[in-house]
Amino acid sequence: MEENMKFRQRLEKLQKPLIIGIAGDSGSGKTTYSNGIRRLIGIDLVQTITMDGYHKENRSQRKVSHKLPLDPSANKLDLLLQHLKLIKEGKSVDIPIYNHQTGDFEAPLKFSPSPIVIIEGLHALYPEFLPFLDFTIYVDPSRQTKWEFKFKRDTGSRGHQDSELTQEMLKREEAYKRWIDFQKTSADIVIKIDQSKMADFARYELIDHNLQNDYKVELMIKPSPVRLPDLSFNLDLSDLLSVNLSPFLIAGVPSLYWGKKVVTVVLDGIISEKTCAFLENHIISLTGIPVTDMFKLMPVKAAHEKLTAVQFAQLLIGWRFLELVNHRLSDNA
Repeated sequence: MEENMKFRQRLEKLQKPLIIGIAGDSGSGKTTYSNGIRRLIGIDLVQTITMDGYHKENRSQRKVSHKLPLDPSANKLDLLLQHLKLIKEGKSVDIPIYNHQTGDFEAPLKFSPSPIVIIEGLHALYPEFLPFLDFTIYVDPSRQTKWEFKFKRDTGSRGHQDSELTQEMLKREEAYKRWIDFQKTSADIVIKIDQSKMADFARYELIDHNLQNDYKVELMIKPSPVRLPDLSFNLDLSDLLSVNLSPFLIAGVPSLYWGKKVVTVVLDGIISEKTCAFLENHIISLTGIPVTDMFKLMPVKAAHEKLTAVQFAQLLIGWRFLELVNHRLSDNA
């Protein structure tokens, strides 16, 4: 445990922060995966900057200009580049803030970098930003899933009307292909999300019907040059042959993605409580970070509840980032 505590202590003493860039369309689920990293590393050591504050126009101004935030010219990317340079040096900056409830800008906030800083937004992986990013993620849900995510979020918490949102989404699709989609070619991890396919494996009907609102996740992961100790996955054969088993699928396939060697990890279904508990204890033993922190903001009742494919994907992404952190800390030792 003493060695594990050193992991966090060494992280706190970093002279320059490690910066993660997370890009993807609005409503694609970027925050879901940035939260996964925050919970695994520790929410006290990770801060997030959302790029919405760098829009040039507020909501009412965009209705007049008809410019979409996906257009890079509609954003103060030059200001963000200046801020990234300063943050990488460990210096404080004044971050512009956009309020999605009011659709307007608020007073800038003083931002002093923590050991881990996440830059999250539409253009986070643009070429000019890449030299300042230590780890890159692109979130790429299917069209149906993205529409579902965005409608649920924007009508539920941002006050948008259904009819207006539909027209905006149709207009955004061309802009997305033009200005956003290409960024996935630079990512260390690409996350694809679609409706659960577990029912396709049942003959002839799936017993567990709790998967209707769950998702299948594919991760195209660029392998780390330096691995952490093995993270074992507990598999009980007696459970595998039980009809009470929670349906779950995991596959790892070495692949070429945009000409780069990756491991494609496919996740679907729900992990059992027994496997979840095993993973928790193993992570604690290796890092000293209590995994219960990771579950505080998740929609589960306790640390040993079942994990969906999305939540398990958060764990794998966090673990891959921990490999980078361990590598960088070793270089600075």
